Amino acid sequence: MFFYRGKTHHTPKRSTATMRIATLTALLAYPAGAIMQLVFPDMSPEPGLTWGEGAGFALMILALAAFCVIAPSHLQRIVGEQAKHLDEFEMELRRKSYAFAYWVFAGMTVLAALYMGLAADSGGEGLITLWAPTSYDHWNAILWGAVLYAIVLPTAYLAWAGPAPLDEDPAEASEA
Repeated sequence: MFFYRGKTHHTPKRSTATMRIATLTALLAYPAGAIMQLVFPDMSPEPGLTWGEGAGFALMILALAAFCVIAPSHLQRIVGEQAKHLDEFEMELRRKSYAFAYWVFAGMTVLAALYMGLAADSGGEGLITLWAPTSYDHWNAILWGAVLYAIVLPTAYLAWAGPAPLDEDPAEASEA
């Protein structure tokens, strides 16, 4: 997994609220931006972006900015650090976050496979025609979305279900 380790092996302590907002933004903004790119293809006769494409790109950039907040965090360090650099408590947190991320990612993969099967069968012959990826751009968006989810899901679990850092007031964490 990706994580940031500074020269002093110190990772910034971000508040629980910051990490919750960042993980939620990354997990929601990227697919929303990709869908906007799909729904509003280039319909303009002039070169340049349509408003829908621009909004889609803005959402994708927002997701990447949220990832830039997540990547150097202490929670991402727990998820991505080598095992020899973690204590027993952090190893247990990582185990739980990986288990959660595995189940969510596996469930999403099964749902995506079922959808692709239905989309292939619909093929314009029935009442409903389902969208299926047809170009490199479509598959590229799916691939990078899968990479983003694989990286962010374990950290999202720690941000939402993990214990509050010792130096943080528990009342502040529950208000987020």
